[in-house]
Amino acid sequence: MKSKLQYALSALRGALYVMVNVLLVFVVIYCTVIFCKKGYTFCYEIFGSVVVEEAPGTDVDFEVDSSDTIDMVADRLYKNRIIVNRQTFYIRTKFMEPDELELKPGKYTLNTSMDYETILKQLTFGD
Repeated sequence: MKSKLQYALSALRGALYVMVNVLLVFVVIYCTVIFCKKGYTFCYEIFGSVVVEEAPGTDVDFEVDSSDTIDMVADRLYKNRIIVNRQTFYIRTKFMEPDELELKPGKYTLNTSMDYETILKQLTFGD
């Protein structure tokens, strides 16, 4: 025959077990939601139309040298706050055909309200 203390400890153990499991489920759900939001934002920055500022934005002078790589340009664009994320910009360029990605050296006036596609067109076609 169990004593009252043993019943109380058994009930407490069961309650703790349920509380820990509920807490773990909430943690897993929370982490899943955060992961999905971050993943969606990252993918949207690659494939969507993202800008640093809404129009009219701010004009920024930008220069491309003949020795610049797309990675160097992406890094400088990010440092000058012309693009939102240098990694997503760089990944976006990887979906382009190699002949479409030839950077044209020169001086450009870019705007913080330009999306990745507009910036890439300007830097590759020199428009």
